[in-house]
Amino acid sequence: APTNSPAHRLPRAVTWGAHILPVDRPVDGLDAPVVLSGIRQGAREGVEHLIAHGHRRIGYIGRDPSIYTSRGRYAGYVEALEQAGIAVDPALVRREGATRTSAQAQIEDLLDLDDPPTALFTAQDIITMTAVSVMQSRGLSDRVALVGFDDFELADLLRPGVTVVAQDPRRIGALAAEL
Repeated sequence: APTNSPAHRLPRAVTWGAHILPVDRPVDGLDAPVVLSGIRQGAREGVEHLIAHGHRRIGYIGRDPSIYTSRGRYAGYVEALEQAGIAVDPALVRREGATRTSAQAQIEDLLDLDDPPTALFTAQDIITMTAVSVMQSRGLSDRVALVGFDDFELADLLRPGVTVVAQDPRRIGALAAEL
């Protein structure tokens, strides 16, 4: 049984009988239901879209692999390539795009390759917005295809348009509240 010593005190939410329901990612060591979106499937479908349009050199820019959602999105990227018989080229993968500055550096690095990708799959909205900016500044918007994970404001107004894998935060929140 817990004692009153600080090391053994239960968090107030537990002592008050509140329920904990993780949303968007499970919590290690917590045996509780969790509301997840189909991040792996969404990423796979985004990359499949690029493959269906003839792309074989598809760059991936994501976040730190220690993040649950980042691992799932990368796994979807890998699955889509493998199912299409395309080997994953480590030279086309960047997984440190947590800020605009780091995302910009990674995108520019991919576009500066001797054999650059013909398409990019960006695994977060901030990375997608940065990719749009970099490609516009380089005049590549019509030559490098882009699919991003997460919708972002005004994405539908860009020309050329940006294909996004959109999550439904209202539905996710409603389901969490229901559970």
